[in-house]
Amino acid sequence: MEVKTAMNTYLKVEDVANLLEVTPSTISKYYLLFEKNNYRFKRNNQGNLMFSDNDVELFHELIQLKNAPGFTVEKAVVQLLEENVVNTKQEIKKVEKELREQFLQLGQEMNERFELINKQLDRIEGLTSKVEKSNTNSIEDREVLIERFKKGTLTADDVLYIMDNLENGERLDLLSKLYDLHYNFNPNTPKISEIEWED
Repeated sequence: MEVKTAMNTYLKVEDVANLLEVTPSTISKYYLLFEKNNYRFKRNNQGNLMFSDNDVELFHELIQLKNAPGFTVEKAVVQLLEENVVNTKQEIKKVEKELREQFLQLGQEMNERFELINKQLDRIEGLTSKVEKSNTNSIEDREVLIERFKKGTLTADDVLYIMDNLENGERLDLLSKLYDLHYNFNPNTPKISEIEWED
């Protein structure tokens, strides 16, 4: 039978005695034997003993074990403390294993995130390089077009290229200027108020 108290509740000698149905002097005898074998119980600021759930369970196991054949109270205390050490070592190994697994998992997640970041950086670098190359090509194309314009050798394809690379507002502005230019060179052509687009 496992004895349980309220979670995170610390009990006094009298409380533990009542819970285990023994006298307070019996609990005092037991805790002194445990402390004689280097087990330490919690004490409050005034130095009064405070027993945890684990301590109560330890006393309960002692009461059962001391009545087993070949055991005295002293032998039972030593046996329980040895088991406690073994259990503690096993618990430490279990925690170490869990921490190692969590660390490996965290490392794997970090590697995956770094790979993703590196891919995104490579993509950004590729896009930046593409934009830079495009800007360089645009500047070179612009210089060629300016030279052709100065020489008066612009072709229809050149004009279409220029139109494709303009924003909407700039495109309309250029069309308006071309429209005015057309009528300056062809004064006999009747002028219309709007440009009509063919579908």
